[in-house]
Amino acid sequence: MKAIQKEQNLEELIKQEAEEKNRLEEEKIVKMIATEKKKKDCVIKAIRQKELENSIQEKEKEIQDTINTIKQEAAAQVLQKRNNLRKILNKINQKAALKRSKLRDELVEVRMSIADEIGKAFKKGDINKCVEAVSSPTKRYNYCIAFYTDDFSNLNFCKQTDDFCTLCCKSQFGEIMSNEKTKCIEEACSKKTEDKKEEDKEEEKEKS
Repeated sequence: MKAIQKEQNLEELIKQEAEEKNRLEEEKIVKMIATEKKKKDCVIKAIRQKELENSIQEKEKEIQDTINTIKQEAAAQVLQKRNNLRKILNKINQKAALKRSKLRDELVEVRMSIADEIGKAFKKGDINKCVEAVSSPTKRYNYCIAFYTDDFSNLNFCKQTDDFCTLCCKSQFGEIMSNEKTKCIEEACSKKTEDKKEEDKEEEKEKS
């Protein structure tokens, strides 16, 4: 009986150590994710940790009258419990590994998202592309196809909007490049306005 009790205490200690180890590893990764998310200006996601619940059902056996029978049953019970403990520890570690893998994937996604946001903000394009695009419907069509092939909604908007020139400049320069964006609007869009005025004058001359 002392051997059985000792084995039970050992099992509980091993399980607690395994669960505590996995919990600490998970908390470390969660903190890394929280740190990365703060870089995206308050884009915070709560990660819920699931507690791994495992229950072990203890089987009770009747103790035989003789000491030899008791020793044999105790030895067999200890061996069976060790096998069960190994299976439980394997399940705990497998679940913890899967959760850590998902958390690492989320960490990578957050970092990639940060890089994408930074890339968009610091994007420095080419004013000449907008100047050329506003010069003819064909060049505008080609520009829209080139920049919005994967986004049907923005593609249609690009082809139909009356303020295409401003849209073009905004797509060429990120938010950080405000001076370049303003310069693009002033140069490309003002040129478009002047051309339109010239066309209106030509139409008035023809009417007169």
